[in-house]
Amino acid sequence: MEKGRIYTTEFVSDDETLAWVDRESQSSEEHILLFSRLPHRRLLEHLDINAVEAYWLTERVTEGAIQPDMDEIYSRILEHLSHHRGVVILEGLEWLVTKNGEDAVLSFIRNLREVVHRTSWTIIIPIRILAFEPLWLARLRREAPSIELPSPNAEVDSTVYSESEAISELDGDVDLAAMDILDDGSPRLIMLTRLPSAGFTETLLRKRILQWRRMGLDVSEVEPALNLASDDAYALYSKVEEKVRRAVDLEQHLELHTEDFTASEEATARFRIRQLTGLDQLEEKFFGN
Repeated sequence: MEKGRIYTTEFVSDDETLAWVDRESQSSEEHILLFSRLPHRRLLEHLDINAVEAYWLTERVTEGAIQPDMDEIYSRILEHLSHHRGVVILEGLEWLVTKNGEDAVLSFIRNLREVVHRTSWTIIIPIRILAFEPLWLARLRREAPSIELPSPNAEVDSTVYSESEAISELDGDVDLAAMDILDDGSPRLIMLTRLPSAGFTETLLRKRILQWRRMGLDVSEVEPALNLASDDAYALYSKVEEKVRRAVDLEQHLELHTEDFTASEEATARFRIRQLTGLDQLEEKFFGN
């Protein structure tokens, strides 16, 4: 991909598109600006939301959202093009065509092509090619040529392949949509399958961190492990995993004995459990003789 260019790429799935975005955000110093049809709580399942500037393309008025209005999207992109370098990923072109019409969207793409020229940015638009008439699609690709998103290098490909089975198991560990939701709206804590030291990798660790975050746990303590050697990374992971195990036990006790606590005590305890702080004091209070 060249800087100063706009491209389309055939949309395969949210998983594949966002996996590429996640790799880009972790492997380079470039800024990543993402306009997605998925809300932030769903993006958390796929990437580190702290490494990407993401906007939810929706008609809802909520924090982190942007309307499917081409002028608003154009202005947001334009704000970034004169700063630093990076990649813009704009999903939902089919929806924009439905809302604004083919001619307006094509003009929008043409304007983006002109403003990104000679900048240090690249704009990528994943599209579902069957959603468009062939003639209009050909016109679109004249403005934004089609490319295939770059795959990881061969070494990374080999690593991902060898980890695929373990990642599949991790995906099965926790389904946020299927989890019990507590009265305060947070998901109930559960203990996930322990990651073994054999085959422990940054990819698996990153996936586990995202899973813990989805449960509302503050696991920032383990994030430095992403930059450590394997043995040191696993040691730090194991330390935090033990804290998570203790937090799960504490929350289960709190659930079983909620009548023993005032509303204020329960709220304070839940906060400390999710923050993984003061666990010694809580264990003494809950389990001490």
